[in-house]
Amino acid sequence: MFNNPEKCDCILCGAEAQKRTDFDAATVFYECPVCGHFEIQLPLNAPEVDFDYNHLASYLLYNKFPDNILEPRYYTNRSKEWCDKWKQKYDEGDQTHGRPVHLSREIVENWYPSTFAEKIDKIVLFLNDQIKHVGEKVALGKEELYSALFVDRFDYSTGKRINRDAKLISAQSHYMLSCLEQKGYIEQWKGDQWFDKDGLLKLSLTPEGYSRVDILQKNSANGKNAFVAMQFGEDTNPVREAIREGIQKAGYIAIFIDEVQHNDYITPELLKYIKNSRFVVVDLTNKNNGAYFEEGYAMGLGKDVIQICRNDVRLHFDVAQKNTIMWENEKDIIEKLTNRIKATID
Repeated sequence: MFNNPEKCDCILCGAEAQKRTDFDAATVFYECPVCGHFEIQLPLNAPEVDFDYNHLASYLLYNKFPDNILEPRYYTNRSKEWCDKWKQKYDEGDQTHGRPVHLSREIVENWYPSTFAEKIDKIVLFLNDQIKHVGEKVALGKEELYSALFVDRFDYSTGKRINRDAKLISAQSHYMLSCLEQKGYIEQWKGDQWFDKDGLLKLSLTPEGYSRVDILQKNSANGKNAFVAMQFGEDTNPVREAIREGIQKAGYIAIFIDEVQHNDYITPELLKYIKNSRFVVVDLTNKNNGAYFEEGYAMGLGKDVIQICRNDVRLHFDVAQKNTIMWENEKDIIEKLTNRIKATID
């Protein structure tokens, strides 16, 4: 399906990467040390492309899948239906190039921080994730640093994507680092050069930085994630996507446990995501025991729980008294769920 890999500069961050194109040059698969593994169909390069490359580069760094020989995952801008098809093929033994994870403009933009303060907080959390032991330094290369600091490499003011001047990019990164220093969150390696002889900038978190991390982790339930509990399967995919769209239209990010990266057993990882979510959406149509368990756990934590169910299904008496969105079709879910979130969560 793909030609042999060739060296190139990553189209998003500029790091030395590898790419493979299919034989009609319609699709490119990138392996980048900064952005990770991702696939694009070439319309992504068109002037009318939906993705903002500045936002996409940061998203991929922050949400990069770890190298995992057992189950390699990669992002793609192909349709959700295509991804579901190839996930199934992968599970059946066709492991041509891993498990695809659908990525859309809405997913990226809902994740991307909308305020300067959000950017600073995400950077602090990112640095904390990269530092193995308290007090140690993390060494970041130029390309990784720019993505981590939400630095704009491209300008869209003319309606086309244009590379920004290197001096402007460097100045923006200096500004972001200065802000982090002024807040007392980081300390920089101080030498004759900004980057050391290996091309790395070394940073460490200060006690004030770690205190900020503690506050952010404690208050993570005030964020944008919404955990979805439901029965997974090919027959429920239309409902799944309707729930996703309803949550996204309300300005939140839908979290499905089978789409997130994890290195733990599924149950503790699942409970962690429920705990860290702003609210939980539960589809009770299939009377799935797991969904009931997840709803109960969320309610025990004091989370807001939004129940939805197809209108011809009789709810269990334990949950029947709770105000439930009864839906007739997928379009129904999108509208009703969006309105309920805006009315009760915002």
